[in-house]
Amino acid sequence: MTKALKFLLPVVAIALGIVVSVVLFVSRPKVEHKPLNIKAPLVTIAEVRATSQSIPVFTRGTVTPGTEIQLMSEVSGQVLELSPNFANGGFFRKGEVLIKVDPIEYEVNIKRAEASVAQARQAYLQAEAEKRARSRVKGNSTELGRYEAQFKQAQAQLEAAQAELQAVKLQRDRTIIRAPFDGRVRLAALNVGQYVRPGQQMGSIYAVDVAEVRLPLSDRQLSLVEVPNRFQDAQNPVFPEVTLTEKFAGRTYTWKGQVVRAEGGVDERNRLLYVVAQVRDPYSPDPNQPGRPELVAGSFVEATIDGRRFEKVFEVPRKALRNSSQLWVVDANSQLRERDVAIIYKGKDSIYISSGLQDGDRVVLSQMDIAVDGMTVRTKEEDNFQYEVEPKKTDNLFGAASSAENQTITLDDPRVKQLAEQAKQAYDNLDGEQKQQLKQNVQALAQQAKDLQAALKPASTPQPSAIPKPTEATEPRATEPKAPAGETPMSPLAAQIAEDLAEEGLAAEAAQVPAEPLAQPQPSSGQVATSSQPPAEPSAASTQSKPANAPQTAARSSVPDGKITISIVSAPEPLVEAVQ
Repeated sequence: MTKALKFLLPVVAIALGIVVSVVLFVSRPKVEHKPLNIKAPLVTIAEVRATSQSIPVFTRGTVTPGTEIQLMSEVSGQVLELSPNFANGGFFRKGEVLIKVDPIEYEVNIKRAEASVAQARQAYLQAEAEKRARSRVKGNSTELGRYEAQFKQAQAQLEAAQAELQAVKLQRDRTIIRAPFDGRVRLAALNVGQYVRPGQQMGSIYAVDVAEVRLPLSDRQLSLVEVPNRFQDAQNPVFPEVTLTEKFAGRTYTWKGQVVRAEGGVDERNRLLYVVAQVRDPYSPDPNQPGRPELVAGSFVEATIDGRRFEKVFEVPRKALRNSSQLWVVDANSQLRERDVAIIYKGKDSIYISSGLQDGDRVVLSQMDIAVDGMTVRTKEEDNFQYEVEPKKTDNLFGAASSAENQTITLDDPRVKQLAEQAKQAYDNLDGEQKQQLKQNVQALAQQAKDLQAALKPASTPQPSAIPKPTEATEPRATEPKAPAGETPMSPLAAQIAEDLAEEGLAAEAAQVPAEPLAQPQPSSGQVATSSQPPAEPSAASTQSKPANAPQTAARSSVPDGKITISIVSAPEPLVEAVQ
């Protein structure tokens, strides 16, 4: 019997497994074949056309003064006076006295020189008289006999003494240093009372009428700029315009100038040729750019030089370039096509192409991870490209700007339910004292609702012609609770408040919630009425113009002190015209 079981059990297990497999195979779910919808990638394109334009050349440089000199002392003496403007960064006018040195030493030298001139003049007059006297004597044929040599010697000594006097006076005049131009002080190296000697540096000044900028240009850039670098060009120069740009205090300012010359040779360190651009009156204000700073020496600026004009040039955003000389275009069938282009110049933001494109070609600007020639794409114009912007801030409870035209808040809105759940959680977390305080607040709210109902009762019965006939919009909803006979029916707002209070165990307070009159005016969209503000009595006209069933929502928000305030948010519905 044991041998039979050992033989039968495996056979039964195998048979059972086969049966189960067959059942599973027969009862397998049918495979549903759905068409594969592959969405073509979306790319941003820009349509290009050939134009005749001047290609701008972009470079950078440092501002330097057009004229700068070092003030060196030519005299010796003590500094007696310094101009208030002779300080680092001070401005001065042409002819203004900057430095005064004690001239007493040169005054003494002038007196000595004047004495020497007087002696030389006396000797000259004596020699002249002797010459005249001897000229009357006959027989004096030699030059010494005629007293010619002695006269010339006296004359030379007088002229030397007079020259010495002029030199001493010039030294005295050099004790007063005047500004040679309108300029600014870069460095002031003197103080009052300091003793100076000839050859000593007193400071550094520069002119403010012209500022210069050294701009490096590569070989490719030089081929685009008309630089007056030959002698014949210097006779009748044509100066390219240049625009200098500098950022200051978060804003960008510009100055206009001209390229006036090129330096003598290529820089051996970087193999670049430097051109010099000049800006006239760099310290003057510009009425078109309020707050523009001064173009001071040492500023680092960006320069855009107007290059040569080319015919039939395509300007394409630089971000469209692929593999240094290729572009992707979209043909009439919305398929990608690869184009090899000839590039004239690669600018800061654009590239300029001479061949490889045609008018009306749609160039792809988007960066694509995978791009294959012939691939189908969806296109979007560059001008319609929407950039992400920071959303506008609003005080609305739901985080969006609400208006009567584009938003209506109802009791079924999930955002209202979410606020109600948050309010319920806040109520459950309150202790006994806080719940008691909440009950008092609800009772106060019920009393305010009664006062509001009394204030909104019309003064007189309206004429029958002014009462709108019942329509589908004014008929009570099926879901609204119906008031017993003889009582004023509750509005959706009152019914919702009563229902929420009953769920929270405040049945007594729920019974005190009055029914709202049908003619109750509603606040405009987005407004919030709270229990802390007393209700304003509406006019009779506004009471009759509002619909009775304007949608309202009640939401409870938690506050830090544990109190709960029930806020009313409403949005108007279209008015129902009165039917005669």
